[in-house]
Amino acid sequence: MYNERVRQLKKIALFTFLLIQSSYAVTEFDFEFGYDKQVYGSERENKSTSRSYSGSIAFYFLSMTAIEFNYAQEEDESTNLYGVTDGTITLESQTDSVVSTTYGVGLRQAFASRKSFLIPTLSLGWARQKYVDSSETTYTSVSSGQRIIIRDEEDTYEYDSVFASFAIKLRLTKRLSIKGSVNTVFQAFEFNEAKDQLSYRAGFSWIF
Repeated sequence: MYNERVRQLKKIALFTFLLIQSSYAVTEFDFEFGYDKQVYGSERENKSTSRSYSGSIAFYFLSMTAIEFNYAQEEDESTNLYGVTDGTITLESQTDSVVSTTYGVGLRQAFASRKSFLIPTLSLGWARQKYVDSSETTYTSVSSGQRIIIRDEEDTYEYDSVFASFAIKLRLTKRLSIKGSVNTVFQAFEFNEAKDQLSYRAGFSWIF
């Protein structure tokens, strides 16, 4: 199995090298960031935050078609305050967090030339997702006031997935563009999940 992986890596490296040597060879680097915060509850006592980071590198082997390698991380955290007691112990709060990491490889298709001011792109390919779930609950003893924190054991899940991304770039200079995108990653062949896994990011793109 090890030798097979080595052979696969050599094939990918050779293929990438040939792309770079192509007469159309252009390398594009992207970085994006997303943030969302929601406050809810009758007294706005609960909150949910989401942060996402992503980076990609694309090697154009045709004038508007590239092979793309990408990585993304998303951190979701929700905190709910309760203040519920049975006279002995008070349930103060519970915090749930999910950290997901995704790496993928696929194709990127641009729908305008690199000289255009407005450049839409569409990316589609295979991805590998990893989720880590964790939870922390805080209690307080009514008699002593002692705080008790219980952390549940982390759960980890991994899936083969499909990624898709639609982006619009606004060219500022010959090499630099600002970028906004809509992204989705969902388990392979579970296409009905695509609309439930949307994320929105903004960032920049740089052409070498």
